[in-house]
Amino acid sequence: MNAEEAVHNPEKEFTTLLVFPPQWTPQNPHFAISSIAGHLRKHGYKVLLRDLNVEYYEHVLSPEFLRTTLDKIKVDYTFLSTQVMLKTLMQDQSFEFQLEAMRFMAIDEYFKNIGSLAEKLPSIILDAKETLRDARRFYNPHLLVDAFYTIDKALELISLPYHPSKLSFNGFEHPMSMLVTHSLIENATSPKGNMFYEFMEVAADQLLEEKPDLIGVSINSFSQVLPGLTLAGHLKRKAPAGCVVNIGGNFFSRVKEALMSRPEFFETFCHTLAMGEGEKRTIMFVDELKGGRDLSRVPNILYYDEKDKTVKFSYEDMPEKMENLSFQDFTGLPMELYFTPEIVGCLQSSKGCYWGKCTFCDTDFGIHKDIKPLDRMLEEMRHMKEKFGIRHFEFIDESIHPAYMKQMAQRLIDEKLDVFWFCNGRLEESFNKDMLELLHKSGLSMVLWGYESGNRRINELINKGVDLDRRYDILKNSSDTGIWNFAYIFFGFPTETRDEAMETIDSIIEHKDKIHSYGRSVFTLGRHSLLYLDAQKYGIFDIVEDSEELSTNLHYSSKGGLTDKEIDEMMKICTDKCAEAYEHSLWFYLRYRENIHLYLVKHGKDFVQDFKVEQAFQKHLQTW
Repeated sequence: MNAEEAVHNPEKEFTTLLVFPPQWTPQNPHFAISSIAGHLRKHGYKVLLRDLNVEYYEHVLSPEFLRTTLDKIKVDYTFLSTQVMLKTLMQDQSFEFQLEAMRFMAIDEYFKNIGSLAEKLPSIILDAKETLRDARRFYNPHLLVDAFYTIDKALELISLPYHPSKLSFNGFEHPMSMLVTHSLIENATSPKGNMFYEFMEVAADQLLEEKPDLIGVSINSFSQVLPGLTLAGHLKRKAPAGCVVNIGGNFFSRVKEALMSRPEFFETFCHTLAMGEGEKRTIMFVDELKGGRDLSRVPNILYYDEKDKTVKFSYEDMPEKMENLSFQDFTGLPMELYFTPEIVGCLQSSKGCYWGKCTFCDTDFGIHKDIKPLDRMLEEMRHMKEKFGIRHFEFIDESIHPAYMKQMAQRLIDEKLDVFWFCNGRLEESFNKDMLELLHKSGLSMVLWGYESGNRRINELINKGVDLDRRYDILKNSSDTGIWNFAYIFFGFPTETRDEAMETIDSIIEHKDKIHSYGRSVFTLGRHSLLYLDAQKYGIFDIVEDSEELSTNLHYSSKGGLTDKEIDEMMKICTDKCAEAYEHSLWFYLRYRENIHLYLVKHGKDFVQDFKVEQAFQKHLQTW
């Protein structure tokens, strides 16, 4: 579509509608749309916001929806039991039968595992949601653990009609949908097996009632792809002439070349797809559409040209400097629906990693490094606190430079801003005890450290650029000052052996007095990482261009190292050994780093570290 083909009414105020689809943990507003909304509104543009992610969770976690789903499952179970018996006798080997059998077994196992709780879910779900939203209940760990358990089981129930798809509070899996254009089109445009289809169809009608001129659908993670494209597909099909549907977010911007040869993607889901940061581009986008000019004048977008049926890239342009960005604006978001008693707002003081040399990482791809002036950063924090009542913050920087952190901490103390925050960090010697005490005094509750591995060889291959012998001193000093230490670890780095992976687990357990919690993941080979660019140096000898053309990761084989099965085993060993070593500490059950932060501020590090959940939790489960 070319913009000159749009029908624009000059008497109508141009309206931009920014939408955040499922799936994302629905505890806080996402940075993506509040940031762009703030920038546009500051410059006088009309912007509407819809967080369909939190609306979806509110919709499905309701007594009515759970009762309907429970009734449906009972009917399905009766039907499937007969089907499985008949088709087994007929020796049916079809894929459809395998899916039916899998769903039958999943339903059967669900009811066997939770017993009478399934029938009680509709009557207790409101209480569980209220626990997450009400401060008096949220900060009672017994009540919070119970509430999360109830929500977990409710979401398992909601997922059963779509098995093997699975929706949880912090994830969505849809094994039947691959990151291949034809697969995405097939799954996102059909209600079969798509738990978001009906909700998104209704939502699309509601969005279009606002008569927007530009709709931006923000897709930032794999878990948002199917629901986000389901919404986009409805919008593209129903939108009147002149309404442009744009897909934004950072997920698809990494597969630009593949998308340029997939016109069917644009014919189905969108008119345009934005690449990179959106504040400056969106203003230019609106101005071009208001003037009825050509989309080729809008920077950093892919757009579908109706005339020659091809996908074109406009041109590359630098993003707006951070010093010129406006403050986030949450106006229009349903703040009361988020599943938290206190909003934890996202902040960004810099773009790109100041180290930027870790071989596995490709988060800097497409990022133009920049730093927000400290005065501007503090002004934004004050603005969010005074206008929206937000006093808890998560810095989403890849890593804040220690010098910047030190200056910011001193200013927070001197100006008595009275806020609390946490961030990512690198285990480098700049974090001495005096500095850590200053940071904690300023409101820093927790640092998410890039620990990665307990093995020296692997860390050297990763090129962390820190003194491996000194990092435990930093962690001890941090703990002594009252800061909570969270360690990022992963398994499966190319050539990593089982013994080396066990070193990581053992080192976490050995230093559990100063590594208070951890987050584990599996290594993936990003097509924009330093590791990929010099693969043979790191023992990767066979890279397979992924059959999923819209995936940012690649399959590979390496010289030695863990197999996929062994990596899965190490993940389980890690969970089991650490659960025993940490004695089911409260942080396991708080689930998310925002919740750990809130508990640290409310109860203190020692309470979170020492409180053990297992006994109370098991006693509760026995009552069902």
